[in-house]
Amino acid sequence: MTESDRLRIVRRFDVPPRKVFDAFTEPDAMRVWWTPDTSFDLDLRVGGRWRITRPDGDETLVMEGAYLEVDPPTRLRFTIAMPQFSGTADEISLTVEPDGVGCVVTFEQTGDGIADELRALPTGATSASEAGWQQGFDLMEGAWRARPQR
Repeated sequence: MTESDRLRIVRRFDVPPRKVFDAFTEPDAMRVWWTPDTSFDLDLRVGGRWRITRPDGDETLVMEGAYLEVDPPTRLRFTIAMPQFSGTADEISLTVEPDGVGCVVTFEQTGDGIADELRALPTGATSASEAGWQQGFDLMEGAWRARPQR
């Protein structure tokens, strides 16, 4: 797999690493970038399964996978699939490095699904997956700014 076959996002946040880690692993913290009626079923351990369901009009969207690496608060790796849209599963890795009072987050998505999506993009275009993940990060950041860290 080449660099052009993976989605990579690097962001800096003015919150401690645990805050970012929790936004991916703790339902109450996850709600800032999901809808209030989203359901979370998380077995946060290596080999544990996770499933997120969210009503969307007449259908229920499902995102699911398994945890591959869980090292709070700096490293999380898991598979991710949306079975109603694709039979493939990608892998997400999240590295959260302390940076003064904040942290730098490196997010990577690899696998056949994201590789196909990125290869189909016109030069310079942003993928739907990147737009979605960036929106999630923006929602997290907005919530953290609304409730400053002490």
